[in-house]
Amino acid sequence: MIDEILGNSSPIYILWGLGMLALSLILVSREKYRVLLPVTLLGTTVTAFILVIVIHLIQAWQYIEVEPFSVFDVPVFVLLAWLASFVIFLWALPEDLPVWTHYLYIALFSLAGKPIDTIFNSLGLRPYAPWYQAWMWTPVVFLLFWTNYKIYLFRNKLQKQ
Repeated sequence: MIDEILGNSSPIYILWGLGMLALSLILVSREKYRVLLPVTLLGTTVTAFILVIVIHLIQAWQYIEVEPFSVFDVPVFVLLAWLASFVIFLWALPEDLPVWTHYLYIALFSLAGKPIDTIFNSLGLRPYAPWYQAWMWTPVVFLLFWTNYKIYLFRNKLQKQ
């Protein structure tokens, strides 16, 4: 029965997405989650767009075993994990510290994604193109977290007006 539900999708995607969602729901209060969710939905949409470009136009990698839970060959549960990651990222943002610490925080949060990237690649769920090197993803991840940060600041600025 589980095989019928999963189809050709790897359970790793589902476990990763639901695990990250559960972690974000445990860490972040409902009130703060409601505030962060619109920002993270926008950030996840930007992420999905970048993933589609990386997969289809640049062909840096592909996701394997994603059907039937995919949109344009991007696993839905990976996008769910991104959404939850963005919620945790913004929730833990050290807002009271100087702005330069925010960029250090973004860099450290981005670098924390490297082991996750390595795991997916090692499991054969995201094989790289021959020319692609794993370190190339770090600036993109930094850009994604930076974008979410800027969207969050912009939204806060609008709310204060």
